[in-house]
Amino acid sequence: MSIDNIQFGSFPTDLWGLTDNLLAGLGSLTKSQIPIILLYDGTKQGDSKILALHLRREINDRGAVIPKTQEVNYGDPRTMASFIIWTAQHFPARHYLLGLCHHYGWKGYNTDESSPGALGMDILTLKEHAQAMNWVKMAGVRIDIIWFEACSITMLESLYQYAQDAQYIVGNEDTIDFYEEFTRPLRVLNALGKNPEISPEKLAELLVEKTPLLTPSLLSNQFLPYSFALNPKSPGSKPKLKRMGDVWKPTQFAFSSQGIFEVKRALDELAKYLLKNLDELRPEIERARKKSKEYTLYPWYIDLWDFVDWLEKSRSEQMLTILCHNLKQKIEWSILAEKKPKSARHYHGILIMFPLDREEFIRESQNQFEPKDSYFQLAFSRQGFWDDFLKAYFQLKETRAVDLSGQNSAQ
Repeated sequence: MSIDNIQFGSFPTDLWGLTDNLLAGLGSLTKSQIPIILLYDGTKQGDSKILALHLRREINDRGAVIPKTQEVNYGDPRTMASFIIWTAQHFPARHYLLGLCHHYGWKGYNTDESSPGALGMDILTLKEHAQAMNWVKMAGVRIDIIWFEACSITMLESLYQYAQDAQYIVGNEDTIDFYEEFTRPLRVLNALGKNPEISPEKLAELLVEKTPLLTPSLLSNQFLPYSFALNPKSPGSKPKLKRMGDVWKPTQFAFSSQGIFEVKRALDELAKYLLKNLDELRPEIERARKKSKEYTLYPWYIDLWDFVDWLEKSRSEQMLTILCHNLKQKIEWSILAEKKPKSARHYHGILIMFPLDREEFIRESQNQFEPKDSYFQLAFSRQGFWDDFLKAYFQLKETRAVDLSGQNSAQ
């Protein structure tokens, strides 16, 4: 649990040193026989520890994960890899769920504010995530489910990476609900205790099913985006207040990895078509973008299905209709389970980066947490065409020639 940070720049995720006691209490309530192993890192120096919540006690790893300083860096891929491998060695199982938190879109997750970085913290980028998971796979450990208790984890750019590392991915499309964060695990573990032989697919569905839509924090969650935007200590980019008129809605989705790959292929086909016909279709693309559902915290991320639906309606043209309809269908097929209020009709599970203007695109294609990283270096971008479409749309010089046979080449 990466809580070595200040949530939204406002309050310590460590809850002023109370979190480890709270977790121990939750562990005793679950009475779970299924191992729940937590790598804990609080806001103090030297307070990192491994907790076995099902045993309600701390475990000495003898330096395998936690160094002599007793302080781990959650933004270091070696930390995550060594913890997963150590856990698999000491708690062998047929199936593993990897829980992660504190997500900043495609830019990374697990901020550690006790470790150096461009914004005064380290972060685990998607490139570092891939590196860590490669080490895990080389050690013979296979992850069945990646579950995020975090914001905006369903960006296709991120899902495409996670889909290479697990069969199923579970998370929400908007900001996190803090009440749900502490209550859903209890509900899931109680159900899991009654059926410990549950398949990874059914567990992914269960994580969605047990998500509460109406919680005591529903009202306070409406103010979180404004708190983030107005707080000078909030890390990274902050939205302008005039872009934040939407009401926050709780959502939860479970995706199959194979479905995510299908979505990526369908998006690439649409992106290539838009590139080829950009001059003709620019007015329709612009109108569809302005109407699309934006993510509450970062309005430069939009709901992909919603954008494609508006684009399909904007012009009666056979090939555009076919490509848009195919992509919407692939998105729907990729979703194993979903839960959202009826009023959240513009949430369809998957976000994509599509800034509103050129200046916003230039800014958001860079990673403020890690300057050496960029949107164009993602596996999603290197192996696809959406970034090429964005470059052409915002009239940047660096583009790649599009080969309609499915390949791309440097230009």
